[in-house]
Parts: sequence; structure tokens; C-alpha cells
Amino acid sequence: MYVSEIDRPWIESPFLFQGFPLSSQDDIEQVQSICEYVYIDTEKMPRKLQEQLRSPSLKKNGKARKARANKTPNFTDTITLKSSELEQSEFKKELLKAREVRDQTRSYIDSIIEEVRMGKSINTKAAKRLVAELADSIARNPDASMWLTNLKNRDEYTAIHSVNVCVLSITFGRALGLGRKELDDLGLGALLHDLGKIKTPLEILNKPGRLTDDEYEVMKAHPVVGYELLYKDKNMTRDALDIVLSHHERIGGNGYPNGLEHKSIKYYTRIVAITDVYDAITSDRVYRDGMTPHEALKKMYNWAPGNFDEDLMQFFIRTIGIYPVGSVVEFVTGHVGVVVKQNADKRLKPVVMLLMNRNKEYYPKRKLINLGSELWEGNQRIPEISRIIDPKEFDIDVKAIIKDESQTET
Repeated sequence: MYVSEIDRPWIESPFLFQGFPLSSQDDIEQVQSICEYVYIDTEKMPRKLQEQLRSPSLKKNGKARKARANKTPNFTDTITLKSSELEQSEFKKELLKAREVRDQTRSYIDSIIEEVRMGKSINTKAAKRLVAELADSIARNPDASMWLTNLKNRDEYTAIHSVNVCVLSITFGRALGLGRKELDDLGLGALLHDLGKIKTPLEILNKPGRLTDDEYEVMKAHPVVGYELLYKDKNMTRDALDIVLSHHERIGGNGYPNGLEHKSIKYYTRIVAITDVYDAITSDRVYRDGMTPHEALKKMYNWAPGNFDEDLMQFFIRTIGIYPVGSVVEFVTGHVGVVVKQNADKRLKPVVMLLMNRNKEYYPKRKLINLGSELWEGNQRIPEISRIIDPKEFDIDVKAIIKDESQTET
């Protein structure tokens, strides 16, 4: 028989696919161990079995069973919605909210770039409001906001980078246990950390090759330029200003503009130094492609001595996870999906959106599978991730998928 629906959300079940045949006694026992009842699609049964179901004796004794088999399932009528299904619904809602706040923040960065170029004052009050909204969104569902940090275009780097560093910093700060006032200060500095690049010529910002010594000196001026644009603003705290001025300082004293060493670099600034580099190297630029999240974390771990606070670097890696949100993964079975959510207590078992079957064919409808569901326990069919892959290997456009999933359904 072919099981078309089960009596619970698919994401709570250990079944890899939404719809599967019962082809052995083991299959039947597995279903019995999880479900009280299932819905059978009689059209997908072998012809001989269909004929048996149509026999007079079976019709007489199995009216109720057949009626149930043909009924279109309505979970809200037949069972209580399970927590994971509610979480899935809430994730979609929060994704839409997070996208709205993100778009507003991106528009704000675009507007202040234009204002600075025209010699106008910067509206930092609006920046504080947007940072507070981002913090609220991240508190409700950090995975939704983190997923959207993968939504970036190579020709829109400066504005998107500023938003992403803000989101990453607030997410990291929450994991570190910072309070709301601290997160607001951290987020404000992170959002405006690269403001001084407005004054950096585009031919230097987007130069594909190595910068000359003179060009590098011009680039290195942007923290001071940003600080000078903001230091008289009453909305900017000392910590937020220090992030703008010192986010390129390095623990070993080899950073700029002042060559500060470990103890002289403030805590919030050390946080943004990490999130700034992480987003930069995972972003596609005009002159190069970005690294995968997994590859970036490995590189940064190796770079940490002399560059980043090593304790913070290790905590950042734990925060992002073994399978960072937005990573494309391949299962042992050959199926391919993208990580959309972390399971905090099961870092090796994230929630994955399945994109391709074992033959690398796209599913008509994307499917979520929660590898951390307790219903997998004791089940020998639990899917295993074999590796993180570069999306280019199978020509997967993660940005297009995120755009599609974060749009309002019509």
C-alpha cells in the first residue's frame, strides 16, 4: 500500500519523504510504532490489490476504513497541532517579519549613504530604532534572521554587509548573554561600522587585484572617517563609536588605525571584528566568490591567533554551528538540502529543507526534515548528513531559494 498522509506533521516523523510505499513487514511495524492511523492512496496500489479492495466482502466489512482512506486529511479537525508544526508555521511568519525589518534597514543604509554624499546630517535615531527591531526579531527566531544573512548580492556589498554584521553581532551577543541595552549598543556600532567607506573611492573598494601601498592607506582611513562623522552625535554611545573606530584592530597589534593590542581593544569591538570578517569572506564580491560558511569558520579558526580573541572565536563557531544556517548539505543517501534551523541541544542534527532527491532532481515542492526529532531515536532509517557542499557543485542558487521562501504567499 502507498501511505499518502500520516496522523501527525511529517516533520515530527522519522520518514524521509512525504508519501511512501509499505513494501515489507518492517515498513508496517515502523509505521505502527509511530502512528495510530495513516491515509492510503488506493490509486497508487498494485492493480491486483485494488481489485481485492473492490470485492463485495471487503466493501461490506470495511466501509469505515475505506471512508477514512479516501478522506482528505485536515489536521486541525483530526488532531492537536504538534509543537514542531507550530514552530514551522512561526518560522515562516518570522521569516517574513525578519525580511521586512531587514529591507527597512537596508533602505536606511542606502539613504544615509546618499545623505553623507550630499553633506547632510545622519539620522542615527532611525538607526537605533531599526537595531531595536532587529534585536526583537532575532530574539523571537534567530534562525530566520541568520538565514537571511545569506541573501546578498555582489554588487550591493556595502549596504548588505552592514545589515549582516549587525544581525550576526546581535545574534552572537545574545549567545554570549548580553542584556538588551548592551545588544542595542553593539548593534548600533555594528550597523554603522563601515560608514566611513562612503568616502572611499569605488575603484579602490572594488579593485579586483592587490591594492597598492597608497590605495591601502586610503582604505585604512575609513574607520577614522566614520568616527569623525559620528562622534558628536548624542545617540552614539562610547562603545558604539569604538566599534566604528576600532573594528580593524587586531589582537597581535597588527591592525589599524592605532595598532591596538588585546587588552586595549574593547569587548564589543572584538565581537564585531569577528562578525565583520565572517560576513566579508562569505560574501560574493565584484572580484571574487565568497567562501561557504563552513569553509569560512575553518579559515577564521586558523587565523585567530594574533588576529581575534581566541575564546570569542571558539564561541562564535559554536554559535554558528557545525552546520551553519544556509549551508548546503548532502545526505548519505545522495539527497541534497539546505540548513534552515539549528536544534540548540542537537548541533549535529539541524532542520534541513530538502531540495534534491538522490538523483539530484529538484523536488516540485521543498520539504522540511527535522533531524533532531525525538521520533528518530531507535530508528535505523535516520538520514545522516555526509558532507557540507559548495552550492555551485550542483548549481544551487541559495539566494534565490531564500528569496522565494521569504516572500508573502498569495
